[in-house]
Amino acid sequence: MKKKLIIAAAIAFAVFAVPYGSSALSTVSVASENNTVAPTPAPVVDVDKVKVSIDNISITDVSSADEAVAILKNNIGIQTLRAALWQSYDLREELYGRLEQEYADAKGIQISKPNFTDDFNKEYSDEWWVSSEGVALNDCAELQVDAPTIKPSVSGVTSICYLDFSLINAEGRKVGAAVNVPVGIGVSVPAGMDPAKVVVYHFAADGSIDEIIDPEWYVDETSGRDSVYFLVDHFSTFAIAEVETTGAEGSDNAFERYRDSIANEIANAKDGATVKITRDKNINALPNDIMQALYKKQTVALELEYTFEGNEYTVTIPAGKAEDNAIEWYGPLYLQMRYGK
Repeated sequence: MKKKLIIAAAIAFAVFAVPYGSSALSTVSVASENNTVAPTPAPVVDVDKVKVSIDNISITDVSSADEAVAILKNNIGIQTLRAALWQSYDLREELYGRLEQEYADAKGIQISKPNFTDDFNKEYSDEWWVSSEGVALNDCAELQVDAPTIKPSVSGVTSICYLDFSLINAEGRKVGAAVNVPVGIGVSVPAGMDPAKVVVYHFAADGSIDEIIDPEWYVDETSGRDSVYFLVDHFSTFAIAEVETTGAEGSDNAFERYRDSIANEIANAKDGATVKITRDKNINALPNDIMQALYKKQTVALELEYTFEGNEYTVTIPAGKAEDNAIEWYGPLYLQMRYGK
């Protein structure tokens, strides 16, 4: 997929960071009728180990193609693979580039562009751009895009478009919802939506919200359109939605004041001190300016307590161990992986 990532650097370091462009650090949560859900975190995985496993796979015939998928599905595991792909763009290039092409050649699969059904075209007059990766690795030829008949209600959004994705095999038949290898999907942001506020909802078969995937926002080089990219491990109804801004106007100002106070506390702390951010502050990620304050001070540590997806974490950035880079946000899973106890 040809694309220019806007937040590739942030994704590489800030594993499941807060949404790009958000002014609040707490995780966005959205309620539908009987469910309250939040972005489903991927497990923290050893990306290098996964990459070595994929690098060692070579497909030359049908037998080695089947063996490759068995390694991806059973040895690595679909959830581990999905998490590693989310964390590494280079890994996606290896899997969805070299390995998928080898697989398609060995199996004689001709990969087609995503197909929009007549029902989808009737419902959405806007010109959509969709791309897919990993279709051939699931023994399919194309991704089909349809308009679902059941559209679960979701609160907290200002605009929403519902989509049904499904995989179509070489015989033109729709396959089951589960996949053997994660599928990457790129979708243009619907006209009128602010891409900085877009999330992707995935609904279970019963219509309830199963998970929310926090997508990558990028500009597609071919179409020039704002787009979002996400990874899926099973198919049913999805929705591209723009979420409402969280909190009143004064809330952001209050947070900015607290953010400034933390940076000032770090700058003015005595050598050897530890600045603490307690769980009641509802902060589960760090902005770059706080990390930079630690980096410049060098002699002060930061302890952050937070809750993410129902789990409680405590991370400590030791004195002199803060990072110096241009990443806008350091997400909860990255902080745990890098600095967790």
